[in-house]
Amino acid sequence: MKISIESLESVKDAAAKAAQSLKGTEYYYSDVRIEVSEGKGASALNGNVKGAAEDYGIRAGVRVYAKQNGIIAAGHAGKSLGDKEFGNIGKTLKELLAVAGKRAKLNAVQKAAMKKKAGFFGKMIASSELADEPVHVDAWKAGFKKSPLDMSLEDSIERTEKISADVGKVKGIVSNSIGISTGMFRKVFASSEGSLIDQTWPITEAFVYVAAKGKGLETFYEWIGNWKGLELLEGENSFGKSAEDFAEYLAEGTVEVSNAPVMKTTEKPVTVITDPWFNALLSHEVTGHPSEADRALKKEGAWAGRAWWFNSLEDNMFGKRVGSENFTVFSDPSLDGYGRYKYDDEGVLAKKVVHIDKGILNEFLNSRETAHILGKKPNGGMRAMSAEDVPLIRMNNTAIAGGDWKKDELFADTKDGYYVVGLKTPGIGETRQNFKITCWKLYKIENGEVGQLYRQGGITSDSPTYFKSVDAAANDFTLFNLPNCGKGTPMQTMRVGNGGPHLRGKAVVSGSHEQGSGGVV
Repeated sequence: MKISIESLESVKDAAAKAAQSLKGTEYYYSDVRIEVSEGKGASALNGNVKGAAEDYGIRAGVRVYAKQNGIIAAGHAGKSLGDKEFGNIGKTLKELLAVAGKRAKLNAVQKAAMKKKAGFFGKMIASSELADEPVHVDAWKAGFKKSPLDMSLEDSIERTEKISADVGKVKGIVSNSIGISTGMFRKVFASSEGSLIDQTWPITEAFVYVAAKGKGLETFYEWIGNWKGLELLEGENSFGKSAEDFAEYLAEGTVEVSNAPVMKTTEKPVTVITDPWFNALLSHEVTGHPSEADRALKKEGAWAGRAWWFNSLEDNMFGKRVGSENFTVFSDPSLDGYGRYKYDDEGVLAKKVVHIDKGILNEFLNSRETAHILGKKPNGGMRAMSAEDVPLIRMNNTAIAGGDWKKDELFADTKDGYYVVGLKTPGIGETRQNFKITCWKLYKIENGEVGQLYRQGGITSDSPTYFKSVDAAANDFTLFNLPNCGKGTPMQTMRVGNGGPHLRGKAVVSGSHEQGSGGVV
């Protein structure tokens, strides 16, 4: 049996029937997700093909909520399916629901027992009730101009080898790796409440890694990617460059960085202008993760920690100032980025959420469960890496809003400072209250002009101090796409969109810890 995204059409009724099968029983709620993906990709190392593959995948996952001793708890089960299991999807889903149901009952019993014996801490154990959400029966597709499936595996191999060979000719590049992948995803969601949702995404990505040796050794990697067709490889991406031009841009820029002097850490905070590309990582790490309600409620802390602005339901910063009036942060799943979808993995219609409104903490991304706890309406923040994984609250297109300044006017108004370009490596405190993020390029600004280039630079600050220092935001908002946001145990890697405009604030400019840093090494 040939499996493609079109194969999901034949199992939609079975998904709906399975989700409804527990209705009227002792279970509180259940839902089903089935996903089919198909794609291909190739990579080249220093001009020679490194690997190539073409495949498809089928995955299914279910959730069941049970009520025992007055406590509601969830159980999850999921698996990757073979053709035979997919061909008998009704039986497969019935088996998964049975497993999830047993887990839900056990979880409810254990939660009730722990709540009773844990004393003060037992008060923190909440019943997993779900906030109300209307029933949705809908189909949605992310559009594209040229199908990503139109690129053959042979074409992928040839193009990656050619790009890699050309990058290798750039003087100063000592090694490089290039990858291109294309495909389609389709997911069906069905719930015991009657929702039946069908969503489809195309995907096209290109990856570039370069190592350059000048007066120092520098490495850098970056992606272009989106829920788009092959038009992305020809320039319809955040950088506005074809895959070939993007690779050349990173190669030449990294060689330039490798010949620059090493930055020396400033003794105190100084004026910094951060570009939209750098702000993609800033918005992701320092505003996006702490705006996920499960982090704030301490329900999920692996990899990205908690949220400094929320200690408890009684002790938090909601409605209070956490940044300047020039600092607004939002999540918007309707934007053209990796965080684009219409419904989340709970079947909730996704909405734009303003997390920080002109410096005031406003709202988190939530799930139906955390919405109930916080007394909010669900806003569509639950997503899983694949249908077999348990959904978590994940940022979508989470970014810093643009302002009224023109970019050129912002630089002209800055007499002394630094210009921070491109994202590199984050170092974040467990509650996201402080951070150090390094950049690709760092320039000195003098009298409104961008001057000396440095390497191994970045910025570091206490988060609220930096947020409150932002005195200008430009009108050049740009969204970038990050394919490797990690969260959960076991780890789930999610594609998200992040970005912002050019921002001006104050932070310590960090540099190398090498002895004698500040000169050429």
